[in-house]
Amino acid sequence: MARLIGARALPALSIIACLSLTACAAPARLEGSDRAVALYREAQAQAKARAGARGGADRGSRGAAPRELSVDDAVALAKERSSTLAAASARESAARAHIAAASAGTYRNPELRVSQIRLDQYLDRVPRLSAGVRVRPPRPGEAGATADVARAEAAGVRAEGRIAELELEAEVRLLFDEVLLLDAELEALEAVAATRRRLADEQRALASARNGTALDEAMAALAAAVATEDSAEPRARREAVRAALLERVGIDPAAPVRLVGEPLGSAPLVALLPEEALIETALRSRPEIALAAAQLDAADAEGSIARGQRWPWLSFIEIGYEFSPATRDPLGWTLEAGLELPLFDTYSSAVEAAAADAVAAERTLAAEVQRIAREVRDRLRDVRAAATLVEEFKARALPAAERAGAEVARALDSRQIDVMEALDLDKRRADAQVKLLRLVRNYREALAELRTVVGGPIAAPGPAARR
Repeated sequence: MARLIGARALPALSIIACLSLTACAAPARLEGSDRAVALYREAQAQAKARAGARGGADRGSRGAAPRELSVDDAVALAKERSSTLAAASARESAARAHIAAASAGTYRNPELRVSQIRLDQYLDRVPRLSAGVRVRPPRPGEAGATADVARAEAAGVRAEGRIAELELEAEVRLLFDEVLLLDAELEALEAVAATRRRLADEQRALASARNGTALDEAMAALAAAVATEDSAEPRARREAVRAALLERVGIDPAAPVRLVGEPLGSAPLVALLPEEALIETALRSRPEIALAAAQLDAADAEGSIARGQRWPWLSFIEIGYEFSPATRDPLGWTLEAGLELPLFDTYSSAVEAAAADAVAAERTLAAEVQRIAREVRDRLRDVRAAATLVEEFKARALPAAERAGAEVARALDSRQIDVMEALDLDKRRADAQVKLLRLVRNYREALAELRTVVGGPIAAPGPAARR
């Protein structure tokens, strides 16, 4: 009977053992690509849920999407909602936590030691027992130097986050400026198309009254159609750039958000700080300087640790008490200590390596200073050159283009104008507007590059001036 029960119970026990092993086993980890896809799907599901909740609450509103958006608001929202900056902030927090961990790690926990337990002594009824607490004291300055190394690493992580922040701000400002420039271009093209449509209407009326030719009418109609189609490409480009901007800001690209900003085509040029002030601002703000300085501090701290290890130091200190029949209480206290003697390893190679790292970090810092100063001067020259082109074009070409537009309008009002001449004059005026916008785009791009290399404010206080 017992054998029968055991034979029947064996499969059940096997199943229980398998389930136990399965429960104790570590769960299978997903591949990196599978995790990325799962995170993307989760983010999309959350976005749809938020959009549905907002739509249910107010069908005519986009929830958190503002009605108007300035460039400063766009930069602030992009920084607030950027997952890249959030990851950089988390890495910086982890690096700060490692500072305290590194400092505390130099102080090892004390060790309770019990020794000299012999069986024959217990059998002979003369037991002896020694108990003590052993500590391993750190070398002088070791805790501070270790914390300095961790602090330097945290500064490097902070500098990397600052680089990502500057790149994000430059990208958002460029996209915002591009949308405003495309708006100005579309406005200019719409004005050209309106003039050509009016010219086509005038030629159609003249042809109906037998005062014009069919060729003039066809040329005017073709020019009006081409002018209308010329705005299709900039309009599609504007929608793509606007969607990219709103996506980086964390707003639904379909949200009815109006971008608010001064028209760049007629906006005054930015009054810049002096060259020396820009260079000093860059040296204070650029994360590469902070990163190079952190590397130099880390090399100095590692050199301090290596130099301290060249000297003899206590490897441990132990204070205890010996319990035995022969001990006269309370005189059984004992003291032990160990001394590390750097005879075989004098740490000279570590000291030399730390000194070489310090020299390399110092030269890297000097090279970064020269490179950043050179970059600021180069970008400042680009901005000044682009500003000069914009000013000269506004001073020479724009008045002529405005006079041409006025003459075309006056001729259309008096119905005394040649079609080919009007089309040619109108084309030149449109080309002048497009060239101005191209020059302004180059100026704004140079200004954005200067703002990036400076890493801080570049405009002088007060109203905008010529340069």
